[in-house]
Amino acid sequence: MSGNPLTTVDISNLEDPKVSKELLDAMVSQGFVFIDGHKFEAGEVDKIFDLSKEFFELPLEYKQNFPFDNTNSGYIQFNRENLDPSQKRDFKEGLNFSGIDFTTGEPSGPVPKWFTEDAERHKFIKGTILKLNRLALDLLLILARSLEIQDSEEGPGIEWFTSRYKPTSTSGSTLRFLHYPAQNTNDESSEVRAGAHTDYGSMTLLFQKEHQEGLEIYSPVSKKWEKVPFVASTKPDMAPPIIVNIGDLLSYWTAGLLKSTIHRVKFSNSQAEDRYSIVFFSHPSDETLLEPVPSELLKDRTGRGVAKDTEYITALQHLQKKISNTYGY
Repeated sequence: MSGNPLTTVDISNLEDPKVSKELLDAMVSQGFVFIDGHKFEAGEVDKIFDLSKEFFELPLEYKQNFPFDNTNSGYIQFNRENLDPSQKRDFKEGLNFSGIDFTTGEPSGPVPKWFTEDAERHKFIKGTILKLNRLALDLLLILARSLEIQDSEEGPGIEWFTSRYKPTSTSGSTLRFLHYPAQNTNDESSEVRAGAHTDYGSMTLLFQKEHQEGLEIYSPVSKKWEKVPFVASTKPDMAPPIIVNIGDLLSYWTAGLLKSTIHRVKFSNSQAEDRYSIVFFSHPSDETLLEPVPSELLKDRTGRGVAKDTEYITALQHLQKKISNTYGY
């Protein structure tokens, strides 16, 4: 496979059956997709990247006052994260906003004073969190429709996923700023900047900038590493398509039908620019069980989490295990 391994799905019309089929096909085959029709304007995305860069340019002594902890919040120093424990630690820094109240967009945990001391910045980042969460929920509604989830006493099948996202309940949902400095080196081992991994939640939304690519997926189709390029917007004043991928929880819920695909960030030695990315990890409420969805499409599947007599773990238990493996808690 050459060029772009991912398809682009325009979700401008959320209830279009064609959209449901295209999204399901992409998530079944690659687990990754470009989403257009997401309603983010170019200026909004430029601004969130500018704010991310502004934070990372603050003195290290300041950023260290808000250290990352086991609440999945705070500043993550260089070489702190180890997404692939078989490899060396990831040379990047990050800032996590977690413990989010989705009625207001307000995170908790050790967030920097930089976040709250400027009213406009504070309001904008909270608004971005809420907008990303709304997009994730819209995508979950589309997937529920495409999976033909059955109605039950709990409610309409289309709400099977979204009903597990209670706005005021604690969840692992996180907005993350990431910074990967360019390095002038011929050491091939320094090329991998985020080790090979799958994402912990149900769905991940990613903004990346032109000339700052680096994302690679281990394609379930080609069985090899594929570079994911930058795709420009074709719509005036709108942001480029957003990369969306399936996380572990959706893979568990669908017995592996939806692919939680292994991916990494890898630089080439010629990479001249630092890489900044904005990521939103969408998680259901902590108490949510990783039980299979009631869909005829999964009737005969025996993949992740659906063995007979399985004692299902919760979304929080899965997250805690993954964080422990990554950070050594």
